[in-house]
This record gives sequence, structure tokens and C-alpha cells, in this order.
Amino acid sequence: MKKIAFFISIILLLNSCENVQRGGCTDPLAINFETSADFDDGSCLYVQGCTDPAAQNYDPLAVVEPVNACLYTTNLVYYLDYSAAQYMINWGISFYSFYDNFNNFIGDLSSDYYWTSPPNCLPQNDGSTLTTTLEWYGNSTNNSATFTWSAYPDDGPIADYEYTEIVTPNECVKLGLSKKKIQEFKQSK
Repeated sequence: MKKIAFFISIILLLNSCENVQRGGCTDPLAINFETSADFDDGSCLYVQGCTDPAAQNYDPLAVVEPVNACLYTTNLVYYLDYSAAQYMINWGISFYSFYDNFNNFIGDLSSDYYWTSPPNCLPQNDGSTLTTTLEWYGNSTNNSATFTWSAYPDDGPIADYEYTEIVTPNECVKLGLSKKKIQEFKQSK
């Protein structure tokens, strides 16, 4: 009888040991990853932020990037070449006023200074360039932007030149004004 009771106890013990599966987050990129989870129960949590190292607000811990989560910048330098300076003198233009596509005033350049080759983006204290930083939001898969700039003679009402550039993060965009650019723009209008 003791043997039967022992045998029944063993059978009951073996039948009571079911394979219990544990749910949890099975994604190793999630902040709540559970190594002991047998199946993904949809509870995974992720760090959201900018995943692009080229962005100003890059977050190396982020694995999920919301739309327009990244802040990008690029440096712009406006300048006149020799032909633009001569054009200004010949047409009696004292200065060109530069504006961006949001109609923000960037500054003025006179024919007193011109460049024979494009300058770098470092500010010049002599008034020969205008420098500014352009900011925009995007994503790691779409980090370029379009930027339009205009040049107005003597800050008049009609632009002598307008152009749209495609810019990418962390570069020096050289925006030179030349006689050729002015003439081609005027002929296209």
C-alpha cells in the first residue's frame, strides 16, 4: 500500500509540473528587455529621440525616432565676387541687402569688398562677408533642407537675385553673388 501511495504521489507530482511560459519584452533594444521572457507580450518600451549623429540633438541611447526629431544646422557665408562689385559700381548700387526665405534680414554688402575665391564660413570683421547659421528639423533618413536667399539692390523692393539651395548638415555653404548670376536671374523674369 505504501508503494501504491508513493507511486500515486510521484504521478501527481509529475502531472502538476506544467511548462509555464513567461511573457515579457523580448526585444534587446528595449529599455525593459527581459532575458527570461519566453514570448513577447507587447510591453516593450523604447527611448525616443534623434538617432542621427549629424544632428545637434543626437541621442546615442535613442532607438525610435519620431518625425522631425532631429535638429540640424549648417553655416552660410554670403559674399560678392569681383564681377558683382564691378556691376554695382557700374549701375550705381551702393549695397546689396540679403534676405532668407523667411524674409529675415541677413545684412548688407557693399562693393568695397569682394572675393576672388569663395571664403570660409568664419566671420570676417572687415564687412566682406555675412555669416549666419541655418537651423531646421528633419530625420536621419531625410536630413537635407531647401533654403532660398535673395539679394536686393540698395534694399529696394525688387530682388536682383534669388536662388534656392539644397543644404545638408554641418557644412559651409558659400553663397556668392556674381554679375553672371544677377544677369541670368533678371533675364529669367
